[in-house]
Amino acid sequence: MNLSYFPILKAKDAEFDALRNAKSNVVQSMLPLFEIPRFKPGLKKYKDNPHAKATFLSELSQKIGELRPGMYAMFDTYHWQDPGEKVETGEHHLSYMYNALKSEGVNVVPVVGYDRWDDDEYRLALKSISKLHTGMLCIRLDRFAFDDVGDPEHFHERLAEIIEYLEINPASCHVILDLEDLSTMAIVDIFDGFDELFNQITGYGFLSYSVAGCSLPNSIDKVIKDKDSSGTVLRREMLLWKNARKQHPDFHIHFGDYGVRGPSTAETGFGNTNAKIRYTINDEYFIVRGHVIRKPIGGYQHCGLAQKLMNSGHYLHPAFSWGDNEIKRCANREIGGGSTAWIKIDTSH
Repeated sequence: MNLSYFPILKAKDAEFDALRNAKSNVVQSMLPLFEIPRFKPGLKKYKDNPHAKATFLSELSQKIGELRPGMYAMFDTYHWQDPGEKVETGEHHLSYMYNALKSEGVNVVPVVGYDRWDDDEYRLALKSISKLHTGMLCIRLDRFAFDDVGDPEHFHERLAEIIEYLEINPASCHVILDLEDLSTMAIVDIFDGFDELFNQITGYGFLSYSVAGCSLPNSIDKVIKDKDSSGTVLRREMLLWKNARKQHPDFHIHFGDYGVRGPSTAETGFGNTNAKIRYTINDEYFIVRGHVIRKPIGGYQHCGLAQKLMNSGHYLHPAFSWGDNEIKRCANREIGGGSTAWIKIDTSH
């Protein structure tokens, strides 16, 4: 395995499209964690389906299978309200999703959520998965772990229980240190928080590690205040990764982020969303902000934004990625696109 990028991506069509259009070398170098959206039983397509939840998970598994055949992929249901939730057949949703992905030919890496370990049904589901699973597993240390490490005895007791109960071999276990929303955190606090937790887990002998976090807030107007303007946002997750590798050179620490949709981001359709392009430039995001997307111009407002990006000095070239080529096409008024279209374009770059 020559993996270097461990993104946390929403398991939605925009992110799927970005991966579908990614270059082969990029696809081969990443191990994505797909964040499974909450199931919405009120959706019209599932109205008369007696196995609606299972169908929903099967559909997502099929899409992931098309993108990651024979390749590694992680999945998690971090934002589901009930960690013990089951599908209509009575099977736990994690077990169902794991088996569905396996049947699609995905080399699944089960993810253990530190935050949900207290739930009995959740633990039992992971136990049943771990009994049959061979190969790599992943432990996801989120904000609860970062809080708990202030009480080292409690933290180690919980982590040791996870390892023992699931019979995890640390040498085959990847660990994600997920700081989630970094948009309002000071750099020094981010560095200190990471070091405090990382120093507590180095003795376990884990296979590898990745950092994750997102510097983009849930609404772009929190960082680019004026409509029809542009500016940069510091990529705190990138600075954290660089500092972590510098401070801990003897450990395999990989980069991860949330793409362009943070852990609490909710994109809406026409009428509510400001047109915007989010473009990564080394340690920053260059953001070109428009105004509210309204018909009849709608997504074609992005054409002016794309031209502004190309004139900024930050734009690379059309061949750099599928997303960069789409930006050029938009600047030439060949395409427009609403918020969903630009999530996949921004994610691609």
